Amino acid sequence: MSQLKVYLYPSLGGSFSMNRYLNGVVQGLKSNGLDYEIVRPKGSGLIAKYLHYILLVWRRKREKGKHLIISERYAYLLPFMGKERIVVCHDLHTLYPESNTAWIHRRIYRLFLKLMSRAERVVCVSNHTKGDLLEFMPSFKKHEGIRVVHNGIEPFWEESGEVKTNHEVLKTLFKSKRVVLSVGTDAWYKNNSWSLKLMYELPEDFHLLRIGSFNSSNEELIKALDIKNRVTRLQNLSDSDLKHCYQNAEALLFPSLTEGFGWPALEAALCGCHVISNGTGALKEIFENTQGLVKLDEAKRFLTNNDKESASLNYKFWNAQVIELIA
Repeated sequence: MSQLKVYLYPSLGGSFSMNRYLNGVVQGLKSNGLDYEIVRPKGSGLIAKYLHYILLVWRRKREKGKHLIISERYAYLLPFMGKERIVVCHDLHTLYPESNTAWIHRRIYRLFLKLMSRAERVVCVSNHTKGDLLEFMPSFKKHEGIRVVHNGIEPFWEESGEVKTNHEVLKTLFKSKRVVLSVGTDAWYKNNSWSLKLMYELPEDFHLLRIGSFNSSNEELIKALDIKNRVTRLQNLSDSDLKHCYQNAEALLFPSLTEGFGWPALEAALCGCHVISNGTGALKEIFENTQGLVKLDEAKRFLTNNDKESASLNYKFWNAQVIELIA
């Protein structure tokens, strides 16, 4: 195993979740003493993505080792790649009717998925994602190389001990308010409008700390509900500051309609933070004891009474997940 080299083909464009996945895989490879190379063109434009990237892949066509494409959206690289190919499939939200994705983008995405079938191994990050893949692309039912390997987690989130912060906004906020958290993107399936409506119903001493931004529709909702002074937005927090938030917040609001995995919910629970969620999508795989989740219709009562048991979790660190990923 120590002689194996893994070629990593990451997403371009700076997506936080994709960069985190790449960093986790690298961490796992290092911890197992495995050699690797990150193959990535400079830049993120169309020329870099569809010309320079393909040339870099072609030059490594005869290299022995495992070739790991980090996202299904880059399966177009497969025809130019050698054998021992693995593609990670994260979610298929683009194909959900609720996404209102433009027709041309759906067609392109389906093309990438068809190309993904050329990989010897297709790794879905959850059984939920695998189920979506088989539903939207029935031809994959004949693919013998589909596996489920959950995203790994960094040991940092499991480590006990209170984390301090020097972030002035956080120190002031947690000292003066009862803070509920919202973490992640504002895609349609995140259902963040629910969180804003909940804030409107909660007493004035509650405050929503949003780690990330809101889309224009939700910004308009904030104005309509007149809760502008009860919402704080922060971005690019360090893991240490984020852990401080999890440790001190009343709860994490995670009202997603579906999830390919759901890192924030797992992180929060590991830090002792209650998670308000109906446990949709892959969350049913992460939370073994879904009774430990606070359901959306229980949220208001819970936040004013705080009487919920802790959730039982199903997770592994990256050093173990990487071995399953490339086996």
